[in-house]
Amino acid sequence: MREHNASGPDQRGRRTPVIEKGTLKLGLFKKVQCEIRDLSSGGARIVTPNGMDLPEEFSIRIARQKRARPCLRRWQSGRETGIEFI
Repeated sequence: MREHNASGPDQRGRRTPVIEKGTLKLGLFKKVQCEIRDLSSGGARIVTPNGMDLPEEFSIRIARQKRARPCLRRWQSGRETGIEFI
């Protein structure tokens, strides 16, 4: 287990457990609904329907936010995916 260095910045930010709706934009015309399970300033953990494979780069619009954010897929396990905002 990796220890957090209290003197250095946490690059991912503190994760906050949430249950929110989001929309993934995959290419020009494809949109997929997702559920956001935790959120930080640097990324999120999302759940997609049927564990669909996501591309390495896409955008996400979180329901309470006004605009979509570009992101990278960092890991994927079943229906859960970790994303980093870019």
